[in-house]
Amino acid sequence: MNRLKNNYLKNVAWLNSLNQNKIVPGLDRINDLMLKLENPQKKVEVIVVGGTNAKGSTCFNLNYNITDAGLKIGCFTSPHLHSVRERIRIGNEIISKEEFSKLLSIIETIVVREKIGITYFEALTAAAYYYFWENKVDYAVMEIGLGGEWDAVNIAEPLIAILTTLGIDHIDYLGDNKKDIAITKAKIVREKCDVITGWPKKYHQYIPKCKSITYSNNLKEWLKITMELLGLKNRIKLRQIPGRMEINKNFTLDTAHNPQAIEYLFKMNNNYELVILGIMKDKEIEKIIEKIPESMEILACNLNTERSITSEELKIICQKKGRNCKAFQSISDALSYSKQKKTIALGSFYTASEAREYLEMDGHSEL
Repeated sequence: MNRLKNNYLKNVAWLNSLNQNKIVPGLDRINDLMLKLENPQKKVEVIVVGGTNAKGSTCFNLNYNITDAGLKIGCFTSPHLHSVRERIRIGNEIISKEEFSKLLSIIETIVVREKIGITYFEALTAAAYYYFWENKVDYAVMEIGLGGEWDAVNIAEPLIAILTTLGIDHIDYLGDNKKDIAITKAKIVREKCDVITGWPKKYHQYIPKCKSITYSNNLKEWLKITMELLGLKNRIKLRQIPGRMEINKNFTLDTAHNPQAIEYLFKMNNNYELVILGIMKDKEIEKIIEKIPESMEILACNLNTERSITSEELKIICQKKGRNCKAFQSISDALSYSKQKKTIALGSFYTASEAREYLEMDGHSEL
């Protein structure tokens, strides 16, 4: 067991050395790697999920409902809250340490031998496609990490493409207007696939030629339509997902990290006294702050990543907006300050992850 754990930690250390914060658009590297793996992505039936918000919720619920219908489903999502293994699962089970370690060893051997300079996300995408093919899943539900056109997931020919919502996010990479974002996100669509989308109809013109387009702005409807396309008639059930409107005592945790998601969050419930906010530098920070009700005090926090804005910088922006804000060194410090007040923590997966660890919630200590 110790040898297994040591091998696993060694393989994860190699994966981390690829730098999970590095974003390098392009498909050449992943295509080179997949060719050496004998192109497993061409041997599985893929349901690809792109868009701005609700991608993770869609993937988790598709996995849950199709699994409930008796099929074997692979599900790849990102990012993770605690363990990187959360990203790759079959049905309700995340990939084991042993299987994950084996896959990373295979991939590391290839990329070192062939001198392929893959990124962290590309290595995980390759691992997911290979694992799903190796385990003969009926369908693989694959979440786009960022954008669409140049995302590593976009190397398969999907049976169904789901474009959830359309908003402005990752402006450094995708642009600052919905037209440009729609064009790049829609490149996950292929001529022979069915498309399900929550995009406003004026943006459908940017969706490439495909088999069909069905519009709905409701998650449950996206699931129902997908199930019908697969010939499944089970009653749709929505499940609670870690880090999405997750409640623990007086705290609510959510990974919402753009204005559209934040606005939706407070439409659902605006009965909070405090907002713990940790956020990345490339977000529309001022617009996010504007979506937080003025009655709520903002607790600005540092996050454990170089991509985040510091709590002091965030505090200055909040104060310029006339908002009551305090700066904290960590999410833990802010949670401790909150005591019994009704509090929501949001702004990033890092925010939700650190809050879950502090509150010792399920899965927080998973390697």
